[in-house]
Amino acid sequence: MRTFIIITFLLNFSYSNAQLQKDVENHQITINALLPGVVYELGVSKSSTLTAEATMGFAYQESDFFGNGFGIYPIGRIQYRDYYNFDRRIRKGKRISGNTGNYTAPTVAIQGGNALIGDLDYVSRYTLALGAVYGIQRTYPSGFQFRLEAGPAYFIDEFSNGIDLLLSAKVGWVLGRGKSK
Repeated sequence: MRTFIIITFLLNFSYSNAQLQKDVENHQITINALLPGVVYELGVSKSSTLTAEATMGFAYQESDFFGNGFGIYPIGRIQYRDYYNFDRRIRKGKRISGNTGNYTAPTVAIQGGNALIGDLDYVSRYTLALGAVYGIQRTYPSGFQFRLEAGPAYFIDEFSNGIDLLLSAKVGWVLGRGKSK
């Protein structure tokens, strides 16, 4: 019984220690520059983050029947990012600071239907997107960051639903200092 307790203690200690040695940042706040917004990343495991974002999105539509229009809309988004190439980047002597890496992420987003700026208003008051994206994020020592994401998503609004492509491109700055990896 005593041996069992010691082994259990050692296994718990080593598991806890492994959880403390994360490659991702514990907390990271990014301010988007092109379309205003803020992103908060919370490190939840060695190479995964839970990400919440409040930002603006851009849409452009060209139609022979309705004419042309554009709009800038409020968007809220939640992701669970799994950064899968940290080990390879470290082996090659590349940085991972600021969660610099490639990731996959299930994504839930909601967008308002009325444009804050522009003349392209949707009939529906909202659009909900459920999807999975592949993303590339790079953060430089100055704090400058860019991110590109793409993937399929199921879009739902008050009147219709369907599958389409979810695209995102962001440029901004990370607040504070990250790890020096």
